[in-house]
Amino acid sequence: MTNVSFDNILINFGFGTKEEKKEILRENPNKTVLMELSCYDPAEFYTEFPQLHGSFAALFCDEEKKIEIHFKQMNQAALNKFIELGFKPFETTIISCGFIFPRTIVQIINEAYFALEEEVASKEDINRAMKFGVNYPKGPFEWSQGKEKFVLTLLNELYQKTQDKRYLAASLLKTAAVS
Repeated sequence: MTNVSFDNILINFGFGTKEEKKEILRENPNKTVLMELSCYDPAEFYTEFPQLHGSFAALFCDEEKKIEIHFKQMNQAALNKFIELGFKPFETTIISCGFIFPRTIVQIINEAYFALEEEVASKEDINRAMKFGVNYPKGPFEWSQGKEKFVLTLLNELYQKTQDKRYLAASLLKTAAVS
């Protein structure tokens, strides 16, 4: 896990399991913490850990370094640190499991894996269709490359919270997440 510390503030940029995230919070009870929580519901963490002042989603952060951020308690010094580190934080007032962009993109990635399973098209064709057809900067397989485990984690979290079958992961995505 990657952490940035300054003054009495800890910013956790790492992608880890829910338990790994909670362990970082347990180890830092006296610091103001902001944590990458793309794959989890920040409300669950806010309730248990009062030192968690904010959460952000950086799972699909690209070259422009745009991230969604939510402050339970606004911290201008932390916001300035994100900007100093080259990020472009966009504050959201509504928190939910997966924030907005990661929640949306993992569903697109999952549908792309379903299309691949059904032999609708190749990965390359699906990527090309999304880039040229809807003007996405990347195709779904490009977005997920190397992040399949986290895509699967977020889909599983969303399914556990909602019991909505649209969050059930494609078999090929499950396979990709473990390889």
